[in-house]
Amino acid sequence: MGLFDSWRRKRRQKIERKHIRSREILAPTTPAPSVAPREMAIAPEHEEEVVTLVAEYERLAKRRDELQKERTRLTLALDRGEISAIEFRRELMSRIQEAAQVADRLKEVAARLTALGYRGVLH
Repeated sequence: MGLFDSWRRKRRQKIERKHIRSREILAPTTPAPSVAPREMAIAPEHEEEVVTLVAEYERLAKRRDELQKERTRLTLALDRGEISAIEFRRELMSRIQEAAQVADRLKEVAARLTALGYRGVLH
């Protein structure tokens, strides 16, 4: 393209751009709709099952935390030379398998609680 080939160049029209300050972006013009969870009543026949599932969920969550602490303890023992690498791998693999089973069971329990209409906080 030559210097004087203006007919080949696109003629750009001036576009008016509105400059928006960050405060204007953060401040909504209309209030956001409420997203509060609906209260769902748990059927009386399912209340006992919900209590049992919540107790199992808490037990599994506690076991998951214990397994993480055991894994840390094993790693530190290996670093200090208290256990051999073979023993470490054996212990770690058993902990990993148990942790996978605990995680799967946690998902199942959480799904069942949601299906029953439980709206409590699961940690």
